[in-house]
Amino acid sequence: MKIADICRRTPVTVPATASVREAARAMQAEHVGVIGLTDPFDPGRIVGVVTDRDLVLHVLAGERPVDGQVAAQACSSRLHGVSAQASVHEAVQTMREHGVRRLLVVGDDGQAVVGVLSMDDVLSVLANELAALAGSLQSGMAREGGAPVQPAPLVRAAR
Repeated sequence: MKIADICRRTPVTVPATASVREAARAMQAEHVGVIGLTDPFDPGRIVGVVTDRDLVLHVLAGERPVDGQVAAQACSSRLHGVSAQASVHEAVQTMREHGVRRLLVVGDDGQAVVGVLSMDDVLSVLANELAALAGSLQSGMAREGGAPVQPAPLVRAAR
C-alpha cells in the first residue's frame, strides 16, 4: 500500500504571516492537528508547519502574550516528508528517524506537497490489516470445527 492511498489529500494551510489564533482556528475548523504555513508571496509553497503541540509548548506555555504572535514564530521550518509512492514501512521509519508524528507527502516531482500523513492514518491502516488477519484466523477455526468468534469491527481514524 502506498502513502498516497492513505494520507489526507489536501493539506490545510494558512499564510506564514497569519496569527497563531488564525492557525488554531483553521486547525479547529478542519479537525486537524497540523497546519502548513505558506509563503505569503507564493501561496502554493509550504515553508513550515505548526502542530497543535507547537501551539501549546511554544505559544501558550511561553512568556509572551498570545495576541500579536504570528504562526511563523511557532513553526518548525525543518520539514519532514515522504514520497506519495513510499510504503507505510518507509513512512514509519521516517517518522521514527525524525521523531515526528506527521509527515508532508510530496508528489512525483519531489517538491509539491500533495498531502499530510499522520500517525493516526498509519495506525488506522495497521488496525484494519490486523482485524482482517484476525477474521481470517477465525474463519479458519470455524471451518475446522472450532467455536466461531465474532470478528472485531474495522476502525477508521478521524482526521
